[in-house]
Amino acid sequence: MTALLVFESMYGSTAAIAEAIAAGLADVRVPATVCEVGLAPTDDAPSLLIVGAPTHQRGLSTPRTRETARGGVDATVSPGDGVREWLDELAAGARGRSVAVFDTALPGRLAGSAAHTIARRFTKAGATLVVPPESFAVTGRSSGLRSDEVERARQWGRSLALFAAAAATRVG
Repeated sequence: MTALLVFESMYGSTAAIAEAIAAGLADVRVPATVCEVGLAPTDDAPSLLIVGAPTHQRGLSTPRTRETARGGVDATVSPGDGVREWLDELAAGARGRSVAVFDTALPGRLAGSAAHTIARRFTKAGATLVVPPESFAVTGRSSGLRSDEVERARQWGRSLALFAAAAATRVG
C-alpha cells in the first residue's frame, strides 16, 4: 500500500498535522508522499489518498477566505489555489479511490469542518471513505496547534493504515 497526502495550510498547522499523519503511516510501513496542494498531482493513483485543509468560515476555504487569511502575513504555506480547486481538477479521477480526510479547526460546535465538505465532495464523485472525517484542534488564527494534536495525528495515521489495509483486503 502507498499513500498520497495532500494538504492546504495557511500558517503551518495543517502542514504539521499532515507530516504527523505521514509519520504514523510510516510507523506501520506505509510509505506516504506528502504534498502541498499547489504541487499535488491530480493523476496519481496511490492505494490511499489523504486530503486535509484548514477550516475557514465553517467550511472548506474559498479564494476569498484564503485572501482574508493571508491579510497582513508576508508568506503562507499554501500561496495559491486550495483543496477546493484541486478537487475540481481531480473530480473525474476520484471514482473508486480509497480516501481519508482531515481538517484543522477551532474547537467548538460553531467551528464547522472543512473535512466534512471534502468528504461530501469525494463521496459524490464516487470515492470511498475508509474512515470518518477527522478534525484536529488549533488554538487560534495563527497561534498553532493544541499541544497534544501532533501526537494524536500520528496515532490517527497509524490507525488509518490499518483501516485502509483491512478495507483493501475486503475489496480484493
